Amino acid sequence: MRHLLLFTLLPLASVAVAQTPPPVAPSMSAPPRTILVRGTAERELDPEKLDVLMTYRFSDNVKESERTQSQEESLRQVLSRAGIAPEKLVLEELSASGYGGLSKVGNSTVALTKTYRLTLDNRRQLHTLVPQLVQTGADNLRFVNLRNGQLAATKADLTTLAVVDARQKAGLAVKAAGGQLGGVLTLVEVLPDETYVFRPIPMSRSLTEMDKAYQSYQERIRPSVELITPTLRKIKVQVAYDVVFEVKP
Repeated sequence: MRHLLLFTLLPLASVAVAQTPPPVAPSMSAPPRTILVRGTAERELDPEKLDVLMTYRFSDNVKESERTQSQEESLRQVLSRAGIAPEKLVLEELSASGYGGLSKVGNSTVALTKTYRLTLDNRRQLHTLVPQLVQTGADNLRFVNLRNGQLAATKADLTTLAVVDARQKAGLAVKAAGGQLGGVLTLVEVLPDETYVFRPIPMSRSLTEMDKAYQSYQERIRPSVELITPTLRKIKVQVAYDVVFEVKP
């Protein structure tokens, strides 16, 4: 009887073991929560050099060029009195056209447009020089190509300030939401008129999601940041970085 009971219990034990569910594989860790913030910094520099474009427009006779010669001589006299070397002035552009499609043989009068480029090493000369240039016949003056030797060093300093600015903004937002700000996951410089290509640093498992979120974010803020906005008096240097931080509970 004892043997019969043993053989009766063994099949039941086998069934119990077969019905035991397999162990559950550990699930993938959830992707980190993140916050995307743009940090900016800017500074103004005095230009050490700049170029002045001067345009002269007038009619002249191709057989009698005294007027154009007189105009250029008057311009060079002004520069000489200001102590500016002659090689600082170059003829940038010259164009000529006839009137009303008339024969250029019978009608020797043409419309001339001359543009000079003047390189200045001292911007303070503009205060007295501009009125004198206009008096020589220039009807359009433009100030371009402002330069400063500290531009690269200034941008390097502003890069640090821009990232610090991003961290401060992110820290305030995360603190208000009851979380803690973690480390940097990605760091992308914003360049002017750039087709943004997101190349995140491989530091998390949610790069695909972050890529899509960043591209959507860029579509909403399409107006880009200008690194250098030249004005008559200053060179405005601006740096911007988009920074993705991890958010901890």
